[in-house]
Amino acid sequence: MVNSVGQKATAAQFNTVGGTVNKVFGDIYPSAAVTDADRINTHKFGWGSGDVVVVTEELITAEKLQGLVEKTNISINRTDITDSTLAFTVPANRSSVNLAALIRAEDLNVVANKFAPLLLNNKHISIEATSASAIVVAATEYNRTIQWVNQLVGEHKFSWSSYNNARYFFNSGGQLRLSLNMTSGSTAGYYNWSDVINEMGVLNFNWDTMTQSIAQTSGTSEGKGFYQLTANYGDGTDTNTNEGLLFTSSGVTIGRKVGDGSYGYGYGYGYIQGLGTHGSYASPAIISGGGGGGGGAYVSAYSQYSSYQQLRFKMYGKYVDGGAGVQFKIVLDDTQHANVIDGTITPTISYLMPDTITNGNNSFDVTPVPTYVTVNSFTSADDS
Repeated sequence: MVNSVGQKATAAQFNTVGGTVNKVFGDIYPSAAVTDADRINTHKFGWGSGDVVVVTEELITAEKLQGLVEKTNISINRTDITDSTLAFTVPANRSSVNLAALIRAEDLNVVANKFAPLLLNNKHISIEATSASAIVVAATEYNRTIQWVNQLVGEHKFSWSSYNNARYFFNSGGQLRLSLNMTSGSTAGYYNWSDVINEMGVLNFNWDTMTQSIAQTSGTSEGKGFYQLTANYGDGTDTNTNEGLLFTSSGVTIGRKVGDGSYGYGYGYGYIQGLGTHGSYASPAIISGGGGGGGGAYVSAYSQYSSYQQLRFKMYGKYVDGGAGVQFKIVLDDTQHANVIDGTITPTISYLMPDTITNGNNSFDVTPVPTYVTVNSFTSADDS
């Protein structure tokens, strides 16, 4: 709504601008439920940091307009758009509202125009780097130093006090993160899985997708985030639809050239040593010198090792506790090859928490932080 310059601001005009601010800064969907239809286009709005109070009287106090100004300045400051403090034109560059000031319609125009970019291209969900903190959680249950052959399966959960509090976290740019690191192994299985895991980088789960950062090889994101989760993983343990599949890593990559000009597999080395239990690996050749395998490694023709490129880390997700929690499943499956895999697996599980920001009498605040728990470790009955 564009208000005429010089016009006295009315309650209806104030409430229209206030309603726009509430859509982002407050919450116009307080009764939202995880079972609602089209969650991604409605529930993505709302930080839950306090609504502008709708006015019914015609006299709009300066205090109420100042509340709009403070919420707008906080919103601009914490999102990934060009920062500049809201300023009125009369008097020039006035950034606050004096208690005795006359509230003009053009003042509401200034607020509305300043706030408008947040509603374009989901900018309200973006977050400025200096307005968030990465917090690492203790996830020692995912540490594994025991050799394994077939698969590792793990599950962990982040929880909030309600579905709405989970919404506020994701709507304001919060992320849930995971990375794994493999070190100190020497078997063929280790070289190949360390290539997959160590090149995967950090997985970042947000409101509408999962992305990689600090990655050396790109996997496949299914483009599903918090609002596309269902109550199932879809991995065969509940349904068989893959509805909860979020991410699949790349396979084993071709390694650097080694001494005789041939190519091996893996993270710097990562060669397949000998035939293992896979019948297609016939006539291995010995590659010596220059590689990370030390004195040599057994490799075969590129085509004969294509199945090792099918090694995949997979991550699934679902909502739990009525949408107040997000539970992930991570799977490392080597049953096709059954190679011994040694070394140490170390997780780094963290979340990006939006910082609390205060301006005047108003604050952006999506605390408390989510709680973390490991549901299924890497040393349980389904790991072997």
